Amino acid sequence: MRKICFLLLILAGAAALEVPLAPLNNNAYPERVQYVVKDYINKEVGFVTANISAQIVTRQGRKYYQLESIEGKYFRNTALLSQADFTTVEEKRYDEHGELIESFAARPDGAVNFFHRDKKIDLTAKNPGNVYSRYAFLISLSGFPFEQKDKVVMNVYMFEYGNVLPLRAVYQGKEKIKVPAGEFECYKLELAVDGLLGLFAPDKYYLYYTVAAPHHFVRFYQKVDDGSWLANELVKVSF
Repeated sequence: MRKICFLLLILAGAAALEVPLAPLNNNAYPERVQYVVKDYINKEVGFVTANISAQIVTRQGRKYYQLESIEGKYFRNTALLSQADFTTVEEKRYDEHGELIESFAARPDGAVNFFHRDKKIDLTAKNPGNVYSRYAFLISLSGFPFEQKDKVVMNVYMFEYGNVLPLRAVYQGKEKIKVPAGEFECYKLELAVDGLLGLFAPDKYYLYYTVAAPHHFVRFYQKVDDGSWLANELVKVSF
């Protein structure tokens, strides 16, 4: 097991040197959006109601989405995303006591600092390129080039492996699905770690976004800690 983990870290370091171009774009996403989502925490807690909001803010003449996600009483996430391509400038995740669990922040020199309290990670990557936040996928992947490209690869920080990994999003076509917010015709995306790293991190995830603009989030489907498949689903959205 140690050899596998060590090899994975070596591969992750090599992958971090590759800098995929920012593949996402802002397809006239609203300046303000609010989501209510049925959100799975873990097998002990189960589902909670998550309230997620994003709005445009201006800093030093540049526009960003300021994101906040409150997952019941358990977690609070904040992030700052580039308005143009949804790359993450900074992100923080807090526990129910308000203590910082996880964060990353891009620095002016192009380096990015990654921190995770429980994993005892505090590292700085010098040239990771554009990095996307998993906690912001609900919003950022609405910028996937649906029906234009079948696949994009993003640099994504994954604390489980202690580094930036290339994550591929693959277009799976259209599907009509029903969630608490109603019935929607959706684009379906499959997410997985790209390249050789995928042999060591084989998990796959599925996200659904409306075919109708602005391609807002509808469902996130994942294999959870007990091995079953569960879905985080949209309860309400307002622009």
